[in-house]
Amino acid sequence: MIISIDAEKAFDKIQHPFLLKTLESIGIEGSFLKIINSIYLKPTANIICNGDKLDAFPIRSGVKQGCPLSPLLFDIVLETLAVAIREDKGIEGIKIGKEETKLSLFADDMMVYLKNPRESTKKLIEIINNFSKVAGYKINPHKSSAFLYISNTAQQQELEREIQFKITLDKIKYLGIHLPRQTQEVYEHNYKTLATQLKLDLNKWKNINCSWIGRANIIKMTILPKLIYLFSAIPIELPKYFFTDLEKTITKFIWKNKRSRISREIMKKNTYDGGLAVPDLKLYYKAAVIKTIWYWLRNRKEDQWNRLGESDLSKTVYDKPKDPSFWDKNPLFDKNCWENWKTVWERLGIDQHLTPYTKINSKWVSELNIKKETICKLGKHRIVYMSDLWEGKGFKTKQDIERITKCKINNFDYIKLKSFCTNKTNITKIRRETTNWEKIFIETSDKGLITHIYNELNQLYKKSSHSPIDKWAREMDRQFSDKEIKTINKHMKKCSTSLIIREMQIKTTLRYHLTPSRLANITAKESNECWRGCGKAGTLIHCWWSCELIQPFWRAIWNYAQRATKEYLPFDPAIALLGLYPKEIMDTKTCTKIFIATLFVVAQNWKTRGCPSIGEWLNKLWYMLVMKYYCAKRNNKVEKFHGDWNNLQEVMQSERSRTRRTLYTETNTLWYNRT
Repeated sequence: MIISIDAEKAFDKIQHPFLLKTLESIGIEGSFLKIINSIYLKPTANIICNGDKLDAFPIRSGVKQGCPLSPLLFDIVLETLAVAIREDKGIEGIKIGKEETKLSLFADDMMVYLKNPRESTKKLIEIINNFSKVAGYKINPHKSSAFLYISNTAQQQELEREIQFKITLDKIKYLGIHLPRQTQEVYEHNYKTLATQLKLDLNKWKNINCSWIGRANIIKMTILPKLIYLFSAIPIELPKYFFTDLEKTITKFIWKNKRSRISREIMKKNTYDGGLAVPDLKLYYKAAVIKTIWYWLRNRKEDQWNRLGESDLSKTVYDKPKDPSFWDKNPLFDKNCWENWKTVWERLGIDQHLTPYTKINSKWVSELNIKKETICKLGKHRIVYMSDLWEGKGFKTKQDIERITKCKINNFDYIKLKSFCTNKTNITKIRRETTNWEKIFIETSDKGLITHIYNELNQLYKKSSHSPIDKWAREMDRQFSDKEIKTINKHMKKCSTSLIIREMQIKTTLRYHLTPSRLANITAKESNECWRGCGKAGTLIHCWWSCELIQPFWRAIWNYAQRATKEYLPFDPAIALLGLYPKEIMDTKTCTKIFIATLFVVAQNWKTRGCPSIGEWLNKLWYMLVMKYYCAKRNNKVEKFHGDWNNLQEVMQSERSRTRRTLYTETNTLWYNRT
């Protein structure tokens, strides 16, 4: 039987005297204990009613809300109960291998595993009740549930009468995961349910007032975390339609059920590669499943799931291949992880079994009949991998190894090891250059592990797509070098801290805007002539830059840019549209502000005849300036703001004064002519 215990207002019920005594009993003392005492020793509170402050009353229970210490203090108190349950022999847990498992704990969520439900449950409730008397912890029997895994109906009915918890026979829920009776139902109760819920959420949000790039960020912030949690908690094999259906729903949400302006493959690219980092769900699933390999390699005993699992799993990675039947022991999780790991190596085209990171204590070495004592000596002194046996281009001498280990190495063991590592077949595998993929799993920390794996998979499974920058290059009749492409992508990502301003640059770089030529290719009814009325084909470069009706406007903008920066600026569309500045230009920040404001104005007049006005451009710049000022004021960066905008502000003020003088002169002329 499995019991999911729900605590009644868990964080509010903990008694302060018991909390302080528990801290003392586990050896916490000195300044830290004094700090906790000052917080929790006889605290009081007041209530303000109709503006009057009532008398203070004592607070005797509960940890403080919002305090970063509160979860830790609660866990320390609850560990007292956990220890009592683990040490009580009257509570019989489930034995997996040599270890008996009784508890799973996460904050106030507790799950208890019992082999003998009738006797064990009585003892469990007795311990919890005794703990409640001193600690204040109290279970909620109405929300707690027991999952019976028995087929005896009479025994089931008897347990239902004796146990105060709600009995469930089909599934139980713990930390948001549904655990059904049959493993075949795991997908239906978890993944299928979540997919349905996500579709309902996206349908509910479809009419929110948000830009397409804001919608892409909603996917990253709300949908992706839920999926990654499930991928990590239940790494089972998933059908292809699970991903295709979700991605179709996400695409419809981002583009409001309209035709997508930017291809899905470009949107999935990393921002530094010219994409928007919209998550690839299948690759995130693959990353979440494969991350288990990192834990297998370390064989950490502090991980309960690792202790209870197959002990030989640590010797499957970078080691001699196992018999396929080995993976049938746990086909639900381990086999799926291994199959995903194997497909990545097949994609790389490299042998995964003998590598520079194959361990000294691997099956390869054990089959050489090298003494365990020798292997232990090497492992203790940082000679852990095959690559550690090499110094530069040569295999380390016996004297070098003895100097490192500070002990004698058996001569025959050294000869066997050297012979194995330096033979023609093995040396190419051991001495090859290590890949970024391998290095991820050798890192000492698992912080950001899924992200690192995903980024590498994104590069490995990169699909060919028509690069927007290549299209710009063809239209501008030039070639961009790899360095220039990186500069353009970086400019798109970092041109502004404001998403609204940055979105304009992203749209331009990724060729978001529709043109007469593009619409004519989609539908035969549309004309490909420029909307401004110049009579020429309306390609993207024409609409943005080369149209004869907009060229005077760009020339005027160029003059303002040169006045503001006091630098010569080549009249080049790559500068204005893509942010590709010559090396000699120093004040690129000012130029970027000017050109992004220009892009806004041109886009606002996209289908109108004629040319945008300088007044519109000036108004947009003033709007950007005001927004940046308020942002700087909020972040106490007003001085930096003035430094960034000073030169441009002078030009803007002089232009506004000139415009007003011109308007005043024209008004006077009209007045005198009338009289």
